[in-house]
Amino acid sequence: MNQTLALSALASWLLAEALGALMLTNWLASGAARLRKTRPDGMSLPVLAGHAGLNLTGMLCWVAFVLSKSPVAAWLALAFMVPAIGLGVSTVSIWTPYPGRRAEPEVPPVPGMGPEGRDPIGPSGQVDWRHASIPDEVLARAMEDEAFASKLAEDLLIRNLAYEAQTTEHTVRLDARAAIPLAHGVLAIATFLLATLAAISAS
Repeated sequence: MNQTLALSALASWLLAEALGALMLTNWLASGAARLRKTRPDGMSLPVLAGHAGLNLTGMLCWVAFVLSKSPVAAWLALAFMVPAIGLGVSTVSIWTPYPGRRAEPEVPPVPGMGPEGRDPIGPSGQVDWRHASIPDEVLARAMEDEAFASKLAEDLLIRNLAYEAQTTEHTVRLDARAAIPLAHGVLAIATFLLATLAAISAS
């Protein structure tokens, strides 16, 4: 048996487990566990438990392999690792970005009519910009009043530019928390490769 490969696989496995425990702790702290029944796109508890349970069992088998140098324990550890990785892959879309309480991006209001029953044009001539479409009253006044039409076009331009700038900012901004599940996945792949090489060497 190549002891260096076996110990490297164990170290990588321990690091992957540590990151997994960190993600689980954050998931519980974020309150997502309590809301999973009301969110169909939320984390599946059986999938999460299966992933963690298979990984832990596989790691214990690997510890037994390192201590006993038995190829049977090595291949048994790999047998547990393969479905564990499969279940882990199925959670990628949920864990990325890494769960946590994140503030939703603030989207500037778009032009449109105010709350039901309220005049979309205020007493000072300002338009209420809280909903999705420009009401007929505003368009009719813009057709009749050149100054109001100019002000309306200026407001629309300012809001559209602000929306575009804010959307672009949120699109290109990277979330550092995504590095945690990414590192977890990379370590899982590295562990599998190292463990396979060590098992072949032991055989």
